[in-house]
Amino acid sequence: MNNTYEEFIKHIYYEHIEKRLAPWKRRHWHHLDDLGYEITGLTRSLRAIRFLQDYVESDEGLGGVFTPETLKNVVERVKYGVQDNNRIVVDTGVADVLQDYLKEIVEGMTAEHFPQADLDVLRESGSSDARREIAAMVYLMKSRKEDWIRFKNDYRFSRRLVQAREEVERVAATLPKELPNAEEQRDDRPVAVKRAVFKGIGSIGQGALLTLTDVSLLAGMWGTSISAETTTVGAVISITSGIGMILTGVGELRGE
Repeated sequence: MNNTYEEFIKHIYYEHIEKRLAPWKRRHWHHLDDLGYEITGLTRSLRAIRFLQDYVESDEGLGGVFTPETLKNVVERVKYGVQDNNRIVVDTGVADVLQDYLKEIVEGMTAEHFPQADLDVLRESGSSDARREIAAMVYLMKSRKEDWIRFKNDYRFSRRLVQAREEVERVAATLPKELPNAEEQRDDRPVAVKRAVFKGIGSIGQGALLTLTDVSLLAGMWGTSISAETTTVGAVISITSGIGMILTGVGELRGE
């Protein structure tokens, strides 16, 4: 690994991020265990979304696999995850700091930088190959960073993350109270809910999962034996990637 790059990531953390997270941690230290609850809820929702994407072959088939209540719970849990994500990285200003240093963070990141905790939660969320997923995230971040940098003034991460919550709320509000199964779905009736929606919801949920996991890692909740400095580098990279996944999910929901 590149020691100069890692030292720079540590500089970003200690000079800009730690100072912003410290007041949040002081105010919410007695609620840190709630992050574990949210992480568990997100992993369950993501498992359901993966199952949906793998085994439900058509929009009409949703009603034969999931009840409306189940779908609502899946989307609601992602919404709560995004809310917690935004309290941590938007309200503190961390998201925009990461955007200001996006070029430097993304250019040197590799899949090997991600903490073991990320692999663990991705596996818990149903990933059959967590390392491959992380490698794909790294590629996605590198391929899209120029657009995010070019439109930085009009495309602030903080605003886009607020929009992510709004998009998830919009999806939740449009979920039907009843889902016909494939046999009951008439050709002349619009499909109640589309499978494609859950691709965007899944990306947003995965991004929130990474952010919450790595904030909890920085707070010492995982009891890791890895050095604090190594944890810091991985967490900054992972939180940045988590934000990138949320932005990707917003684009998927909007058809961008």
